[in-house]
This record gives sequence, structure tokens and C-alpha cells, in this order.
Amino acid sequence: MMITMLERTTGRTLGIMTTRTEGDVPFTNRGFYRRLIVCGRRYGLTVFVFSPEGIDWSLSRVTGYVYEPSLKQWVSQWFPLPDAVYDRCFFSTRKEYANYRTALRRLLEQQPVRLLGYGLKGKWEVQQLLQREERLRPFLPPTEELRSSRTMLEWLKRRDAIVLKPQGGSQGRGVLLVRRESAGMARVSADAVTENTAEAAFSVRGRDTRNRRIAHGFGDAAALLRWLRRFTGRRSYLVQPYLRLHDAGGDAYDVRSLVQKDGAGRWRLTGMAVRQGQGGSLTSNLHGGGKAEAAGPFLARVFGPEKARQLQKELTRLSELIPDVLESCHGRLVELGIDFGVDLDGYIWILEVNSKPGRSIFTYLQDDKARNRALENPIRYAKYLLTQTAIPEDHKLRRFGQSRER
Repeated sequence: MMITMLERTTGRTLGIMTTRTEGDVPFTNRGFYRRLIVCGRRYGLTVFVFSPEGIDWSLSRVTGYVYEPSLKQWVSQWFPLPDAVYDRCFFSTRKEYANYRTALRRLLEQQPVRLLGYGLKGKWEVQQLLQREERLRPFLPPTEELRSSRTMLEWLKRRDAIVLKPQGGSQGRGVLLVRRESAGMARVSADAVTENTAEAAFSVRGRDTRNRRIAHGFGDAAALLRWLRRFTGRRSYLVQPYLRLHDAGGDAYDVRSLVQKDGAGRWRLTGMAVRQGQGGSLTSNLHGGGKAEAAGPFLARVFGPEKARQLQKELTRLSELIPDVLESCHGRLVELGIDFGVDLDGYIWILEVNSKPGRSIFTYLQDDKARNRALENPIRYAKYLLTQTAIPEDHKLRRFGQSRER
């Protein structure tokens, strides 16, 4: 693929910064980025994709990729440093994270590049930010950092089941349900690890880092802890109580709410849908084989029409409150994917808030209106932000942070 010099760029530019991969077109999510490029043209923006490794600091330019419909292929060109940056970087290594942080700092120091939104940190940091708001505290599950084996054992003394979540994980990868099967159960060999958990003192099920299902039984706490230390490695984990976030048939589900800034810089609820896990799955992520359904009909089937209306009203209220709470103490955001759980008693829990959300759920639903809004809103907000004469205070990096892990 040839690289040509782009001598003149008309209009303002928006660079989609993403993680570099191998290949002639070195990034994933090409379909999403292709649609953003086409959408940007309708709004008078030149949109291109780049990675931190593609920046030439000495010449203040970047290797960017655009999709050319006439050629039906991606073309790489030199672009000036973008006027605005839409951050879609995800990380799996410390090196990728370090390159990203360095590149973003230099971008913001060299010229007044506008970042559409500052990535949120890990789950624990987000939990602490939400805890500051009194109106949100009743909806946040008790959470603690898993600092040692003793932490988990203390939780299991008080509860029959707990959930372990990686701080920087996504798509249900690495999430585990740890259950104390019976306090009076006969102990078996400390080395016993079996798929049949019926005779085990402890059981674990969930998904590994490759999103494969796992299920093990352990005869005692020592065997459980040995396995967990190997599984978690050096990754940071959180511990939470096990919440009954499933329907009457035992299938896990959650409610995904997508909120975004619009063309006037105001927060709007783009859409809301239910993600239901594959039978027996602990989480409801679509990447784990789940399915999507419109929130209203699903909740009405589980709780009845009147309760479903109350739940949707409360979910909407929380979706409108959370972005303002986070922006007030974190800095500028452009969009949020908010995951809610609804337990068997109809109580709502805030499970996770993601500043770089996917939007494939609307494709699963074949909801063209919500899908188009989800695509256009970042472009519309970018154009709005570039018309502002003053750079907001949160443009500074003093609040900036992002989890390393995807």
C-alpha cells in the first residue's frame, strides 16, 4: 500500500487513534471506522485512522488511513496532526499503554489538539468516583480490591458465593464465580481439581482470558487459592458479592445503556437494550455467545408491564445522572456504555461504566435508528467541539488516565 503526501486537507480533521496490529491495514474494527469516515464527510470533517506508532514528531505529521469507496480499499497517506482525536485505543501490554500515553501527551503539548473524551481508568477507580455521589451509592454493589488471599476468604466466610472481576477486563473475560458449596462437606485431596463440583468444598466457574468457559471443583481452600494465583497472575482483581442477575430460567442478563454527547455538546440517551447470556453463562456479553433484545419487552416478560415501566424510568434517570457525575470529577467524556443489572427482586445495580463502548448491540437488534445515532454522535460532537473558541480546563492532563488492559 503506497503512502502519498497529502498536500492540502480541506476542512477540519478528526483522527481516530487506535491500537496498531499486524497487516497492510494495521487495525481492527475496520467496518466501524469506515462508516465514521463516510459520516465525517457528510459533516465536513476529514476523518482518518492512525496509531501512536504512526506519528512523525519531527515533521508534525502522521500516517493516516482512509477508506476510498471508488477503490474499495484502505489507502494510507500523510496527514498533518489532527485537529481532534477520537480515542479508541485498547491495550493488552504495558508497552502498548506506554506508547499510547507518550503519544497523547505530546499531541496535546505540541498544538491545541482537542480530545473528544478522556478515557476512564479501571473498574475500581470508576467505582470510587461514583461513590462520591450520594444518589448513586444505593445502586453500587459492595466492592473491594483483591489484595490477598485473605481478602477472598473473609468474603467467603460471610457469603456463600462471590464474584471476582479483573480491573481492566472486558467482554466477560476473566470473570469468575467462586462458591462455597457446603461448610460441613467432607474434605477431599488438596490436589483434587475436577469438572464435577458436586463433591467439592469450593467451585469456580466463569471464562478465561480467551473467553472460554471454565468450571472446576476444589477440595479445600488451599487448592482453590493455588489455582486462583495461577489464573489471576499479576492482574488486578476486584471482589463483589454474587448478585442474582438472571431471569427465572437462570440465564444471566444485563441492560446496556449507551449515552453520548450530541451536536450541541449535550448528553443524550442513544439507546438501551438487554444482553442475555448463553444458557448457563455467568455473564451476558455478546462475545460469549449471548443475544440481544429490546429492553422494554424483555423486562415486561420477566417482571410484568407495570414493574417494567418503573424499571425503565429508573434506568433512564440513572443513565442521565452518571455522565454528569463522572465528568464533574474526571474530565471531558464523549460517550459511555453503562451496564446495569436487575436482580430477581427487581433491584437495579450499576455494574460497569465504559468510556470506549461498543455499539454492536443495535446491529443485533436491527435498530437502524439507534445504530445511526450511535455512529453519528461522535462525529457531530467533534464538529461542535472544534467550533468552540476556548479549550475547556479539562483539556489538561492532570485528570487524565486509562486502564492498560482491554
